[in-house]
Order: sequence, then C-alpha cells, then structure tokens
Amino acid sequence: MNIIPLMQQGFTTNSKRVAKMADNFSGNEVFFRPYDKVNHLAWEIGHLAFIRNTVIKLLNPSENLESYENERANFALGTPLQPNEMYASIPDITVVLQKRGDRIGVLLANLTQEHWDSESPYKLPFGTTVGSQIWTFFMHENFHLGEISYLKNILVRIKE
Repeated sequence: MNIIPLMQQGFTTNSKRVAKMADNFSGNEVFFRPYDKVNHLAWEIGHLAFIRNTVIKLLNPSENLESYENERANFALGTPLQPNEMYASIPDITVVLQKRGDRIGVLLANLTQEHWDSESPYKLPFGTTVGSQIWTFFMHENFHLGEISYLKNILVRIKE
C-alpha cells in the first residue's frame, strides 16, 4: 500500500475538518482555554499552518515559503502564548492552512522514493529521513485536530 495518496487525502480532509470545526467558534471564543496549560483555537490552527510550512520545506528545500503577519513571533520553537491581538483571524488562517495543504498535496504527488528516503536537513527527535519526519508531522496534525475537537466540545457544553 502506498502511503503518499493516503497522506494527500489526509491533508485535504484535515483542512476541511479544521474549517468546519472553526465555524463553531465566534468572537473571543477563538481564545477560549479551559485552563492555563491548554492552547486556544487561534493558536492551534496557526500552529498547524506553521508546521505545514515545515512539511513543504521538507518536500521541496528550495521552496520560497509564504508567511503571514506574526507567524514566526507566535509559533517559533519555544515561543510562549502571545496576546490575543497577535493572532490572525480564524477565517484568514484557515485559508492559509488550506493553501499550504494544497501545496503539500502537489509536492507529495511529485515526490520520488529517493527524496522520501533521503536524510532530512532537520535534526529532530523523531526520525532522520524526510519521509519519517513528514509522516510524524502528519500524525502530529491529527493529534492537534483532537485537541481542537475537545475545545469545540467543551465550548458547546459551556454554552448550553
């Protein structure tokens, strides 16, 4: 079984799921946190978009990445949660997430086995090949979708 078509479909599906779940939040609800150790929806979706740029760079190291306002300030490794006004609007960030997901799909379609198996330029604690890191980032995205789902469900319960 070839994993590439499954990942292409997965990134597309994840973009749609994020957009659909985000529709359940309005106004300041995007900054809802049930307690201090939990990130809010604006952070979660922005983080996924930020990581998708890393996946794009893994797939095409010469790619010129697009960045939106405050993206690095909000999501660079080790950055604490920023003031709410630093985050892009949810509709804007879901568009960015979708565009990056579409780009990943194109890059995956043109990926060679040689590049998939090649040594990654990133020294991360999970895998040393491009393919192992892309797979881990895909799984990471699904983990965060679970967190977003819980945020949505908690917020719905509070509103009832």
